[in-house]
Amino acid sequence: MVSKDMKIPRTALALALLATLPPAATAAADLLEQPIARYEQEYPQIGYSAPARDNRVWRLQQRLQSGELVLAWEARWGYLRSLLAALQIEPDSQVLVYSKTSLQFESISPANPRAIYFNDDTYVGYVPGSPLIELVAIEPGRGPVFFALENRQAAPQALRREGNVCVACHDTFTLMGGGIPRVLVMSAPVDDPAEARTAPSATETDDRTPLDQRWGGWYVTGKTGTQRHFGNLPLRESAGGETLRAKRASRSDLATLRDYFDTSPYLRETSDVAALLVLEHQTYIQNAVTRVNYKLRAALGRDGEDRAASLRQWSEASQREQTLMRAMLEPLLRALFFHDAAPFEDRIVSTGGFAARFSALAAAGPQGRSLRELDLASRLQRHRLSYLVLSPHFEALPPVALDYLGGRIAEVLAGRDATGISERLPAAERAAIREILQAASPVLAGYLK
Repeated sequence: MVSKDMKIPRTALALALLATLPPAATAAADLLEQPIARYEQEYPQIGYSAPARDNRVWRLQQRLQSGELVLAWEARWGYLRSLLAALQIEPDSQVLVYSKTSLQFESISPANPRAIYFNDDTYVGYVPGSPLIELVAIEPGRGPVFFALENRQAAPQALRREGNVCVACHDTFTLMGGGIPRVLVMSAPVDDPAEARTAPSATETDDRTPLDQRWGGWYVTGKTGTQRHFGNLPLRESAGGETLRAKRASRSDLATLRDYFDTSPYLRETSDVAALLVLEHQTYIQNAVTRVNYKLRAALGRDGEDRAASLRQWSEASQREQTLMRAMLEPLLRALFFHDAAPFEDRIVSTGGFAARFSALAAAGPQGRSLRELDLASRLQRHRLSYLVLSPHFEALPPVALDYLGGRIAEVLAGRDATGISERLPAAERAAIREILQAASPVLAGYLK
């Protein structure tokens, strides 16, 4: 799994990197189809550098190319609102980061933060005044794929796939001949006398990170009760935080950010705390799934063979292979069940509308239940199995991995797990999760009979 102590270069982004602008003369049809340069040695079982055609951004490009869709230009935001609508991303997902953890660092400041918008599989980065909108799409079986759209009215409406510029920082494992692309959410050191951290640079955050270590360099709106965090505080290494310093005493439980900077260049006046929590969980699980997929396929493959694709059931694997795969899959299982997640010490309240909309997105299962129901009182989800087990990215894991995880999920929900996961889940919660999966997941339902 990702180490929370792993140091990331200061040029790393919170989500996606500034990509090189596409040449105006490049044909729109070629922008996504041309292979990208990535590694001297690549995972042959993954083929990351080949054209990526199973993601929301590629499908959008086909609509633009055919003339079915034309993005609408607006003087204030450029193509942003039209792009989000086409990608089915809601503006209430907006979270704002002002740490200079981006190649667009010259444009980012407390007065001009970077906005991130997202849904279950696609992320959009927008900096007011920048000629570029950045996108990351999670492609099943491949993980994060990086794109860019030139945000100028005179530019062609065409999305370009990006390679080395983005994975230079969005790829920090570099194991077994190549790296593993991932999405980053980070907390930067802040200028606060109560800070206990000694990290010299931004550090990655996820479900396991205590709330009092999160959100350095981020704006945070909504209520966190008695819980401290590093949001809305000036950064130790950046200028321009005078407003943040002046408002330090009243920085918690904000309903709007209009007193901190001019919010008119953004789609919302908020950086919702619930959206931040979901963003951290979602990227954590997506990164974990991506890494398992890459490492498992590489470990079982020899001379370009993809044995993981032909190995259908766990019982077909050798003892050596089972030992190897179990070491990869058990940490993912723990993450899916929030087993090591830091608990909330007080109720969190979303004031931007994100939490209610997110919880209502999926069709309700038995007794109105869904894995998307947010709790926000003591934990993120009411039912502690990640909603991402229902995602195409999870379901694209090798069949043998799904067979193992399906059996282990069934063991946990039956109370027969010997690693402690079942013990953390009351019987009623395990039963509710079981009913949800039986109704919502054809992939997992068979293991629950």
